[in-house]
Amino acid sequence: MPPSADSEHDNPVEALISGPLYPFSGGLHESLPVASHGVYTIWKASQFLYVGIAGRGLDPTTSQDRMRGLKDRLDSHWRGRRSGDQFAVYVFDRFLVPNLTEEQRLQFERGELRGDILTRQFIQTHLSYRFRVTASYTEAIAIETQFAKGQTSAGFPLLNPRRIKGASI
Repeated sequence: MPPSADSEHDNPVEALISGPLYPFSGGLHESLPVASHGVYTIWKASQFLYVGIAGRGLDPTTSQDRMRGLKDRLDSHWRGRRSGDQFAVYVFDRFLVPNLTEEQRLQFERGELRGDILTRQFIQTHLSYRFRVTASYTEAIAIETQFAKGQTSAGFPLLNPRRIKGASI
């Protein structure tokens, strides 16, 4: 089995719920491999916000000279750029837009304030992540699906739940 964030948690679902929590303020954890398949959860204190996967099309057995898969995806989230990063868009829309001051709205209008800066600051100040390296992308999808469908003790992720049509929650 590939290394994970917490070898004491053999159950990947439990590791993603109660394993070590790494604040984005500290950058990327040094145990993240340069290239790997994996799944991760993102938290605001104890609130489960997001589940994601990484590594589609990746062959981690070949030599990698740049970040790919799990490390690259978490790095993208850490940077807070909304272009090409749906998580950053969710964070901006859900946590920042409702709390913009009138002055900030005017700064946006004048081009003096950028949403990516606010998003990065929010992510790096308030959010943390857990991760699990997986042996394959297929394994990562199976774990991510459990979380997205609310089939773990963490419940549904706030930002990207996958609810069954017609189900009342």
